[in-house]
Amino acid sequence: MTKILDCTIRDGGHCANWDFSDECIYNLMSTLNQNEISFFEIGYRNFKDREGKGNFYYCTPDFIKNFYGNKGGLNLGVMVDTKRFNENDFINGKEDYVDFVRIATHPERIGETLSIAETLYKRDYTVMLQLMDMTKLTDEHYQILESWSGKNIPKTVYLADTYGTAKTEEVEKHYKKLNNIGYKNISFHAHNHSGLALVNTKKAIELGAYSVDVSQDGIGINGGNLSFTEFDKSFAHT
Repeated sequence: MTKILDCTIRDGGHCANWDFSDECIYNLMSTLNQNEISFFEIGYRNFKDREGKGNFYYCTPDFIKNFYGNKGGLNLGVMVDTKRFNENDFINGKEDYVDFVRIATHPERIGETLSIAETLYKRDYTVMLQLMDMTKLTDEHYQILESWSGKNIPKTVYLADTYGTAKTEEVEKHYKKLNNIGYKNISFHAHNHSGLALVNTKKAIELGAYSVDVSQDGIGINGGNLSFTEFDKSFAHT
């Protein structure tokens, strides 16, 4: 059964400068637990370009410690961009307060990202990969992914329709390409600029997606994400 990841705070932070109240986070976590959401991405762990951004852009271990202690059944995680990654920000997964780290990369930096995944895995972090701008993935990028000896490292590999432009047939094409080169847990992150977030997510689930992403009220950059309410109505009792 496909799992659900809520990215309200991390992706929605683009609309709120990653400045949310503690009450907002606790209320959201309660709602997610009530709806049996599997993963909660509480923010970024980035320390570059930080001016004017709130605490959920940095998500230091000390800052998210209390949220982690009240997460209930959620797997709580952070995202880091390959271009902003600093290995000193991730000391050891066993001493941190995250259940997963999702590494986001544009196609041209995939090789570098795989190296980061290996570093985090060796430090006892559970790793997810996010291949942004999925429609720009070429045979060359897939060759890099296919030749990687660490295919067992990521919990899942996300295809991300970063600018909300992917057609449903492109979701299927890239999903099958990843699957054919040895990746089994494939996930999907939609944006709704073209109004296709729901139909594209449905296609990913039909293909056997490990997980898909939603946000509350569809908040997020680039046309927003798939709204949890829209998703829930579409899949209720199916």
